[in-house]
Amino acid sequence: MQRVSNAPRPAWTKRVEQELGFTFHSPGGDPYWTEDAHYRFTADEIDTLEAAATELHKMCLEACKHVVNNRLYAELGIPPHVIPAVERSWARFAAGRGEAPIYGRFDLVWNGTGAPVMLEYNAATPTSLYESAVVQWHWLEEFAPDQDQFNSLHEALVARWRAVAPMLGTGRVHFTAQQNPEDMGTADYMRICAVEAGLAGKLIDVASIQYDQADRCFYDADGERISVLWSLYPHEWFILDEAGGPSRLMDAILEDRITLLEPIWKIMLTKGILPILWELYPHHPYLLKASFRAADFRPGSKVVAKPIWGREGDGVEIAEIGADGRPSRIVEKADRSFAGDEGWVYQDYVDLPDFGGGSMILGGWIIGDEACGLGVREDPSSLITGNDSRYIPHLFEPAAEE
Repeated sequence: MQRVSNAPRPAWTKRVEQELGFTFHSPGGDPYWTEDAHYRFTADEIDTLEAAATELHKMCLEACKHVVNNRLYAELGIPPHVIPAVERSWARFAAGRGEAPIYGRFDLVWNGTGAPVMLEYNAATPTSLYESAVVQWHWLEEFAPDQDQFNSLHEALVARWRAVAPMLGTGRVHFTAQQNPEDMGTADYMRICAVEAGLAGKLIDVASIQYDQADRCFYDADGERISVLWSLYPHEWFILDEAGGPSRLMDAILEDRITLLEPIWKIMLTKGILPILWELYPHHPYLLKASFRAADFRPGSKVVAKPIWGREGDGVEIAEIGADGRPSRIVEKADRSFAGDEGWVYQDYVDLPDFGGGSMILGGWIIGDEACGLGVREDPSSLITGNDSRYIPHLFEPAAEE
């Protein structure tokens, strides 16, 4: 694994905007997508990452089964009124009768030696999808067309939508996100993949969704009923939006008035699944020790404290454990909005590799049940990867044919 400096393509910003519709490459003028370097892997290294992501996904499904069988919902911060929808959703998925997932992304740490380790599974609303599937492939075709890339994401997404379509009961899917360029761009790309698979798709702002009290169904701003909703708006935020009020969305899921993608059972795969995984697979080479209790770590050790429902680094703190078994000295922390009331997990700290561009993590993409792609993120100023951390393209040299 190497980080290689290179000259960016001439006029690349104009080209990705005009040819790919990639407009959020430099939010606020700061670089997000960058072409002044790339990561170069060997074919064996790609095989290692592919195997790790595939195995971790299987382990996460086993962890979900364990949560359901042992009713560990409180540990994951899942409110009681959400549990019936989660259990029904999981039962249908386990029986092959629907509630099938589309995609997810593992955040992995690896410096090219030993085993990659999992930081977390962004199983329901992972972003950087379009960059991984389309933008870095566009870069590869021009920059190094004789090289390869761990990237079959677009083909896999289309195939996945084609496989899931018969379970949806309709050929019409609404795609929603918050009204910002990155989220709406990601949702629209997912819509494009579904349309290519033969479904009809409509992109809507999540704020425009309306609820009809009479028939207890959801509608878009044009008055069209929403039967299937693919949402980049997190499950947890829907729950928080309904806090203290009637559970309209959960009831609609339970009564088959709406199908939600990713399915609601994936709310089990927040950061709260990390201690469950460690309990099921202690000392597994792909895992870091994790617990719901800071006191389970020895005094003086360094941990990463994560709000269970946090995302994009929200609320994450790197801290040392004091003599009283509590985080005492904060090494670094990210901004926190409203994350944390649902509970926290604590995970062994591991140094992120730095190949010269800052702290680096690897994103291993899962489509259905298969590892299908890789994305690389860097941050030159923080140990905590956030929404603004840079995206770096990658390539690998194809293995020689025998």
